[in-house]
Amino acid sequence: MDPIGRRGRSSAESQILLLIGVNALFGFAIGFSSPSVAPLIVALGVSISFVGQAQTVAGLGTTFLRLPVGVAMDRIGRKPFIIMGGLVTLLGFVSYSLSTFWLLLGAGIVLVTFDYTIRGTASSASIGDAAKAGTMGRVFSLDLGVTESAATLAPILGGYVATVMAIPSRFMFATSASLIAIAIIIVLIAYKPAPVQQTQARSVGSWREFIRVDKRILSLLVVVALDAAAWRISFPFWALYIFKEMNATQEQLGIALAISAGIPALTGLTLGMKLDKAGRRPFLALSEWSSIGACLPLLLTSRPEFAYISAVFWGLAYSLYVPALNAYVVDHFGSERFGQTLGTLSLVSGLASATSPALGGWIWDNISPKAPFILTLVLANAVGMIIWFKVEEKEDARPTPRTEPE
Repeated sequence: MDPIGRRGRSSAESQILLLIGVNALFGFAIGFSSPSVAPLIVALGVSISFVGQAQTVAGLGTTFLRLPVGVAMDRIGRKPFIIMGGLVTLLGFVSYSLSTFWLLLGAGIVLVTFDYTIRGTASSASIGDAAKAGTMGRVFSLDLGVTESAATLAPILGGYVATVMAIPSRFMFATSASLIAIAIIIVLIAYKPAPVQQTQARSVGSWREFIRVDKRILSLLVVVALDAAAWRISFPFWALYIFKEMNATQEQLGIALAISAGIPALTGLTLGMKLDKAGRRPFLALSEWSSIGACLPLLLTSRPEFAYISAVFWGLAYSLYVPALNAYVVDHFGSERFGQTLGTLSLVSGLASATSPALGGWIWDNISPKAPFILTLVLANAVGMIIWFKVEEKEDARPTPRTEPE
């Protein structure tokens, strides 16, 4: 009997469930008003190039924030950054709800993009801290599955409310802001992580020690840099393409967004054990090769119903990549340096892809709206081949059978 150990495990599991619930609430809040973003862009009459420039600014912000934020959260703890990120996201939706000209729209795009950089990274690090060895893939996949389940329902409901009930965009964004405020309050009151010194074993050193690049990470740095550069050429314009070029209604756009969220929900709830057994490399490579299904339906037809097929593969690309990358980082570098390692990856990938949204917007305006998706298709498939032949698995990352004490 080990009642203390069992209580510790129970407490860790309850904290994981709490964080997953908060992430789901954020996912629902962001998804609920997502069908209203493209119509707001069209209504304000801004160019696609402006949207690309706003995404570029957001990308540069995440690039230079992720590493110092990651190092700080490894030293200070995760909770302050979950709250800080939530407040930034809340401010972004307030900006959306007040948008009557381009500046507030751009501010909303930038601030909401910071959500994953600050809050998402801190939340993933907290989950990695509490998860037991050999279960990383399952826990990260469960988090993704539950969060995206909420995000699946949200755009359907949001698209229906906006289209059928003709609810103004300002109300949609205000509702999302209210839900995010509730999530922040839950974290403030209920989330009680272990003290930093109990959560992670740390060595005292200089900041230079914390930001130096581990040689083992070099191949992964190349992969994430190429991945980000390839996908960010077209990803910021996917929903806008469906709404504007395929003539989808807000309700149809909401369905497409829901499908793209529903696939991560499904795979997150079902493939976690496969991730722990098969390893990280197959998931990372397949996420890149999903670009075939993500882009071809947009390139070969203009009927909005085919956007639903594209949505399946956009969701698959995301759902295979994120938990595999998180688990890979913990496998090779430890949860105690999760924030630092992910910050290093973000810095390099952000620099590599900083101009991708602006390039995609320029290509849209000056060549063809289809051109960004063609470029993503070609580049992402090449990245998949690099992953398959160059990324190494850690042999002891897979779980070993455990025996319980008598």
